[in-house]
Parts: sequence; C-alpha cells; structure tokens
Amino acid sequence: MDMRGWLLLAGLGLLSGCGTPPTPLPALNASYERALARTAPLAVTLVPGSDLERRAFDNVQRYFAGMTTATVREQTATVYAPGSYLNDTLVGIDGPGSIEAYFAHTIERSRLLKVEFLERAPVGTDWYARWRMTVAADGLNGGQPVVTYGVTQFRFDAQGRVLIHKDFWDAGSGLYEQLPGLGRVVGWVRAAVEASARSGSEQ
Repeated sequence: MDMRGWLLLAGLGLLSGCGTPPTPLPALNASYERALARTAPLAVTLVPGSDLERRAFDNVQRYFAGMTTATVREQTATVYAPGSYLNDTLVGIDGPGSIEAYFAHTIERSRLLKVEFLERAPVGTDWYARWRMTVAADGLNGGQPVVTYGVTQFRFDAQGRVLIHKDFWDAGSGLYEQLPGLGRVVGWVRAAVEASARSGSEQ
C-alpha cells in the first residue's frame, strides 16, 4: 500500500467506528437496497406536526447535538429500532448494537462531533433532513473544527425509532481534503475536474 493509502486509512480510523475501513460501493449500495426492502413493512408515515413526528426528531436531534460516549451508550437503543440500518456514505451497519459501537468508537477519537438539523421534509414514509456537522479531531484539519453540510434520509417505526439512517454527504470535502498529504491529492483531483468542466462548457 502506498503512502496515500495509509493516510486514508489513518483518517478513516479517526472517524470510522471500530476502525472499520470503508465498505466498497457495490456492497454499500446493496446493503442499502436490502434495508429499504426489509424495513418497508415496518415503516410508518409520520404526519408533519404530529406528536410522533416531533418526538422522533427531538430524539434524533438530542442524540446528535452533543454526542459523548456515555450518551451514545445510553440513547442508541431508544433512538434506533431493532433491525435498524445506518449508512453514512463510508460504511453500512445493521442493528442498534453495531450502530452504538460505531458511534462510540468515533466519539472516542474525536474532540467534538455535533450535528444540527436545519430543516426537514417528508416524502412518503421517509423524511429528508438537511444538517450541519462540526467535527474536531487530532490529525484532521490541523485539529481545527471542520464544518460540512449534508442530507439524511430517515425512516421511522410506529414508536418513532429510526429504521433507516442514510446520509448523503460529500466525504471528499468533509473528510479526505482535511487529511495531511491526502488532502492535497483530493484537492488536485477536484481542481482538475472543475477545470475540465469549465473548458468543456466554453467549447
């Protein structure tokens, strides 16, 4: 493995639970599709403004607002349903026990991990929430906080617990570009793609 590969694994070790390397994209997509099918019979439509909708999102926001190892261990089983699925664009994880271990390990390697939900909208039984995430960890962006934005698809059960948590997030700018060495490589690739797009539009 070359130096870029080691840097990537080091960075993911900072933020990925249990030191798990990224799931290859075909396997990640397949796990997501299986979770969609598996949870469909359990999903309920949360009526906007209902008590259940407010309670479900209050629980999710409280969980991510100021994560610590203790709060993750205390709250995961009440926020995530049995058989729940998490896909953060890096890995796909099944079950609240594994989700708890993943987040607990992530928190242990971060000095700050906070997600603020900015707005949300329903589509059928699913909800899509736009968020702002702030992360600070040694070895990431020189230890300074990194702020990124993304969207999460949530699917809930009749108790307001999360069945599916699927992030749509730019890991390139949110993680890879903040790593020493690898960040320059990702920045160079991004600049080359943008330059190619500009030259193509000028023709």
